[in-house]
Amino acid sequence: MLMLTRRSGQSIHLAPDPALDPATPVGEFFRDGPIRVHVGHVEGNRVHIGIEAHPSIVILRDELSPKIDT
Repeated sequence: MLMLTRRSGQSIHLAPDPALDPATPVGEFFRDGPIRVHVGHVEGNRVHIGIEAHPSIVILRDELSPKIDT
């Protein structure tokens, strides 16, 4: 489980590992169960959360995520 602290307005980014074949069926990411998010506790404007997901899911703080042009 990855533990993160987020402040108001901050977010996380979940995406398939870029090294994966894009044709990988989405069900493969959930074969061991769902993505689980655990809220640990809140300190002022900070929330401590834990995230558990299939190893092929990349979890990054949004400020570290690659920017995607739309």
